[in-house]
Amino acid sequence: MTQFESRLDRATFRRSNIFGGIDLMAARFVRHSFAPHSHDDLMIGVMHGGVKAFRHGRSRQYAGSGSLSVVNPGEMHTGERAHGEELVYAALYVPETVLAAMSPRLSGGRSAIRQAVVDDHAVWRCLALAHRLGMDGEDVVAAEQAMTRGVSLLVQRYGATRFTESDAGCPKAVNRAKAFLEARACDHISLVDASNAAGVGLHHLIKLFTQHLGLTPHAYLTQVRIARSRDLLRRGEPAAQVALDVGFADQAHFTKRFKQFTGTTPALYARSMH
Repeated sequence: MTQFESRLDRATFRRSNIFGGIDLMAARFVRHSFAPHSHDDLMIGVMHGGVKAFRHGRSRQYAGSGSLSVVNPGEMHTGERAHGEELVYAALYVPETVLAAMSPRLSGGRSAIRQAVVDDHAVWRCLALAHRLGMDGEDVVAAEQAMTRGVSLLVQRYGATRFTESDAGCPKAVNRAKAFLEARACDHISLVDASNAAGVGLHHLIKLFTQHLGLTPHAYLTQVRIARSRDLLRRGEPAAQVALDVGFADQAHFTKRFKQFTGTTPALYARSMH
């Protein structure tokens, strides 16, 4: 298992072959605390030990052993150990294309899991098995079968239709700023640039981001850069070059931010994904 530098915190990532390739993570954390972030994929945490605390929207949630922590695509959240000697869990990051193949109800990004914490042993058992088989990489068919069963039960029992960002009334200024930050994430840009693209003042832009996304423009930009860096690291690009390519001033700063968002370092992430 690839280890985190601290003897108390360690995480392993794998690019599994199930469903053509999905990301998996196995983690044991004592001190690590994730910075606020979101995922493009559905993130399902399969809890094995300890109690995980995470901010989800405006609430603070707790997921203990035998339960699932669920974060829909685009939802802001954090994560850390709340109780127990260590937090032990497995995570599956399920792309929308895979969700659509397994459950038509989740196609088009208009549906979601309505609970952030799910206590359902049948679902937990299926997804724990899928994760274990996916990490081992020996029985793809069995892993896909277990995952399909688990996700299907999750959707049937806890799925709900949700509104898109525009339906929810997210201001156009926020969407304009997001589009600008995503398009120019790897460039040397300033908050003034984002403000000009959004068509609102600096203070108002920060207020809108915090109110509607749960994080500042700078935090959103960092999240986008970390997501880009993970893609480059998976392709085998050197960590030092990746730091520069995605807009960080130096590798030390990049490594610090990468840990906050993933729980491991760029070098160890790249090693575990190959």
